[in-house]
Amino acid sequence: MAASQPIDRGPSLGFMRVIQVLFAINIIAVLVSCATLRSGTYTLGFSEVLDMVNLVFDGVSFWLIMQRSRGARYWIIGFSAFNIVAGTIYNAATGQFNVLDQLGASAFDIVLLLYFLFAKRPRQVLTVEFTARRCKELVVRAWDLWQPRIWSFWRSMIIYFCLFSIVGHWMEAGFCLFIKWGIVPGIYDPNSGIWHDYLNPFPVYGAGMVACAVLLFPIKNLLEEKLGGIAKPLVASFIVNALVCAVIELVLGLTSNMPDANGVYPLWDYSTMPFNFMGQICLQNTLLFGVVATLMTWVVYPALQREYLRLPESMRQTFFVAVLVFYAIVICLYVINITLPV
Repeated sequence: MAASQPIDRGPSLGFMRVIQVLFAINIIAVLVSCATLRSGTYTLGFSEVLDMVNLVFDGVSFWLIMQRSRGARYWIIGFSAFNIVAGTIYNAATGQFNVLDQLGASAFDIVLLLYFLFAKRPRQVLTVEFTARRCKELVVRAWDLWQPRIWSFWRSMIIYFCLFSIVGHWMEAGFCLFIKWGIVPGIYDPNSGIWHDYLNPFPVYGAGMVACAVLLFPIKNLLEEKLGGIAKPLVASFIVNALVCAVIELVLGLTSNMPDANGVYPLWDYSTMPFNFMGQICLQNTLLFGVVATLMTWVVYPALQREYLRLPESMRQTFFVAVLVFYAIVICLYVINITLPV
């Protein structure tokens, strides 16, 4: 039997390998820097936000070069030009513009821009087709959106967990505004952590979205098959969703929200709400969670997953990398938050 031949991937990456290493070093350095910031000692200004956007850019660029994607060249050219222009405009607008300082700050972006614009190797090496063109319209059945045996399904779950950990924070803040304005009853705490650091992820909401997709969505499909129509399975799904949410909140409360010696609950306290149980759950929030879970199960998740399945595989992978880098930033900023000795 003849020995298998190594796969020829074409010309070597050359200088692009150095660029990849610099991207990786920058990602690690910035994440470590974010993790060592002490809460309350920093603010997210324009330059800090631009640094975070650039971190996502570095991660996507690293991935596209590794895949030898043709789109890497256009992506890096476009983003390098954006960095140069945005930095120049910001410094000019704030009165900090200096030609030499600006050239120094933009040196790496200028090198990237010139290299990917004029060098021959990127054109020779980056040849794998990458397209943002939508796949042809697919006939997607409900059960096609729930395929726990394949990686693509769990990759989308990771994406939803990361994004909805932050979106859930915003939703809770919106609900608390309704309490503040007297639209719904409840306890409004102006000192709550939800009013600070709006990128702070609340993983419980990300886990809730994943639970809707993995657990409640197939239950909804079964109810539709058994009961038929829309009204009956919708009502039955709402009841199931509300009960599941109540059980989850009760378990979380009994394990992490028990009152101290003074009877003070550390996280939430529903003891003044009507129809509450042990101060851990109440009818109003259970019904609200049921509504949100039903909306996610019947509308939000199916819509998102259909669009996800219609994307080319290369775009799914690239978006996955971008979301992971972004979530790593917020985790380092708001969760790890290592305190260094003074």
